[in-house]
Amino acid sequence: MTSNVAVVTGSNGLTGQAICKNLSERGYTVVGLDIAESGKGEYAYRACDVTDIEQIRAAVEAIDAQYGTIRVLINNAGVWHGKTFFDISPTDYDFTYGVNARAPFFLSQEVAKRLVKAGGGGVIVNLASIVATAGSGVTDYGGSKAAVINLTKSLAKPLGPHGIRVAAVSPGTINTAMGEKVPKEIRDRLIAGSGLQRAAEPEEIASAIGFLVSDDARYVTGATLDVNGGL
Repeated sequence: MTSNVAVVTGSNGLTGQAICKNLSERGYTVVGLDIAESGKGEYAYRACDVTDIEQIRAAVEAIDAQYGTIRVLINNAGVWHGKTFFDISPTDYDFTYGVNARAPFFLSQEVAKRLVKAGGGGVIVNLASIVATAGSGVTDYGGSKAAVINLTKSLAKPLGPHGIRVAAVSPGTINTAMGEKVPKEIRDRLIAGSGLQRAAEPEEIASAIGFLVSDDARYVTGATLDVNGGL
């Protein structure tokens, strides 16, 4: 059992793996959650469909029992289908919000309940996106990420008295499989419109998250950190 447990959702993706590595190097016992049967990297892993509330509850309970209280939760799992407004079906919409907005809500709820009971505080970091405020052609994706920022702000006050901080990271374009799904002309335009003229590497997003979970950010809560290269 350890008092330094961190859970990372979407842990099998490039950003998820970078986050796991960063937190592991900071001394956390990292447990990844993803939908695949097996995990990637040298980290503990549990398969979990984050759109399924019962699977969320079972995963959090099992991790708590095996490793100890989850002190850090990184809501990194996300989906992007690339469809434009007129082509988005109710199924698309429900799935996008289910992964991007509903899952962070209920994962945060389950982890926070245990943190409040255990005492000692903790940190929740949510992955938002620049499109949460700028808007997106993939309208359900943009809306779901706006919900993530609102959730971050909304949880800060009720959880603050319990020593639980809540923050978000809002990336722009990242060199990941999801980033590669963006049509090249749009991706090139986004990169050309950024200050640093390039996409982010997953490790750069992970470094921002590492800062937010650290004591250096102990007075940061309810905030969203833009990590978009000046886009």
